[in-house]
Amino acid sequence: MTGLAPSAARFSSLQHRNFRLLWTGQIVSNVGTWMQNVGSGWLILQLTNSPLWLGLLGLSFALPMIVLPPIGGAVVDRVDRVRLLYITQSCQMLNAFVLAGATFSGVVSVGHILAASFVGASFLAFDNPARNALIPNVVPPRDLMNALSLNGAIYSGAALVGPALAGALLAPLGAAPLFFINGISFFAMLAALHSMTGVPTRGGAPRVSMALALAAGLRYAWRDRTQRLLLVLFAVTALFGRFHQGLLPIFARDLWQDRPQGYGLLLSSSGAGALVGAFGLAYLKELQRRERALLLSGLAFSLSLVLFAVSPSLYLGALFLFLFLAGVAATVFATLVATIIQLATPNELRGRVMSLYTVCMIGLPALGALASGTVAELLGGIPGAPRAVLLGALLMGVVLIAYAPALWQGALDGLNKQETVDLIDASILAGDAE
Repeated sequence: MTGLAPSAARFSSLQHRNFRLLWTGQIVSNVGTWMQNVGSGWLILQLTNSPLWLGLLGLSFALPMIVLPPIGGAVVDRVDRVRLLYITQSCQMLNAFVLAGATFSGVVSVGHILAASFVGASFLAFDNPARNALIPNVVPPRDLMNALSLNGAIYSGAALVGPALAGALLAPLGAAPLFFINGISFFAMLAALHSMTGVPTRGGAPRVSMALALAAGLRYAWRDRTQRLLLVLFAVTALFGRFHQGLLPIFARDLWQDRPQGYGLLLSSSGAGALVGAFGLAYLKELQRRERALLLSGLAFSLSLVLFAVSPSLYLGALFLFLFLAGVAATVFATLVATIIQLATPNELRGRVMSLYTVCMIGLPALGALASGTVAELLGGIPGAPRAVLLGALLMGVVLIAYAPALWQGALDGLNKQETVDLIDASILAGDAE
């Protein structure tokens, strides 16, 4: 065995060509998305000078990402997943180019930014469940946690590189080039999809009405104790543990008297931690006592945000641990949730169950941005931002502590998977007969 072989084995999912293509395409696309996110937040603050409008930007993204993913998941389970991704990626690319054009021409308004956020999230509500459901079709079960960890590294790495690039370009060039670069970045994902071969792209769900398909997926997630507990905990951490994200422009510009580069630095610090967490978990390959690791990573996430909220300076808060540790802990927590859910869910239901994961992963943090902006406004506007972050971190910690005994004792013993599927199949047949 060569010296490189152990490392290759550690990242075994990259040995599968289709996963490598999907992974590489997402890296480029996610960097562009983060650049647009930075530009949108900064431009909103410049136009309105209000934390509440930052919250409304989060709301414009949250509404479609909460309402539409279950529908997207039902569609994912009954159509060609690769073909669906072609459509969603192309539409998101067009959306980015339209926003770039409005900004370049000088006619951009708050309404344009909110509309672009809403439209992009609507397509993402179908795109994200499709990408998540596709992963178990391109890697074998033994490499699934490795693949999901590396998939998390994409988002984390983009959260490191994208904001840093955006911060460097924002001051001299403005927001418009960031939106244009995001549009260009979607070509990488489209090229990857075109190059994939031999992928079983259909979920194999029964051809029943959309309402019945949605009900079947929701019933499965509710009936299985493992799925229910994980989704509840993930929802809480996503909602309250992401309070800080929508308020970071305020931390960088007003509380620490920095320039746009400071905003990018804050986001990149969290992204660096997330990247370390993702690659670290991928390197472990196998992890015993996942429930305990889940609990400890969630509590570490809460504590690091408490420390960030009370830190007195930009460099202490961003570079000297707190956002970095929050990124590590949040990624480990989210990856463990995704791994357990993916392994426990049959292929014909995976799109619908992962759509609920998408709601928690993407929709609820955006809704949390509205809540954090509102709380900060009630607590005194700009000076209330740290107190809003502190409140969210403490609420998240309290919920995790309440569930700590069950997690520590390894209580994620959901119903037998086949028994649950049989129950759902029976409900589908009964509904179809009616």
